[in-house]
Amino acid sequence: MSVFKDKEMAKELFGDLWNKMIKETEFGPKLKQSGITILFVVDDPDIVMYVDENGVLFDDEAKAKVPVVTMKMNGDMVHKYWLKKVNIPKALAMRQIKAKGPVNKVLQILPLLKPGQELYPQYCEKFGLPTNI
Repeated sequence: MSVFKDKEMAKELFGDLWNKMIKETEFGPKLKQSGITILFVVDDPDIVMYVDENGVLFDDEAKAKVPVVTMKMNGDMVHKYWLKKVNIPKALAMRQIKAKGPVNKVLQILPLLKPGQELYPQYCEKFGLPTNI
């Protein structure tokens, strides 16, 4: 059972989080400058998110895009990542997170996501998600 109640909850949370990051933090300009686009394929709940400097798209709209980097993981791993409770190299080595795309671009993404990690606990509180995992 995923930490997320359902797909709709995850879409609402991440739609708001990504858009806030893109519009209100250095993430948006840095993402645009880097030319990186990301496709997140998540299971439990099953959700596909495409992120670029313009915002986030979900499901069929997301699947229609061609990303620079694709990241695959389950919902609990997504939650732990945003809470800064995942050792990324270890998770990649253990295939808990699967990354596809140029390795240098995958590594470039990680520091760009820090503003989201700072905001995420507020979303946990808003959506009633545990932070002590």
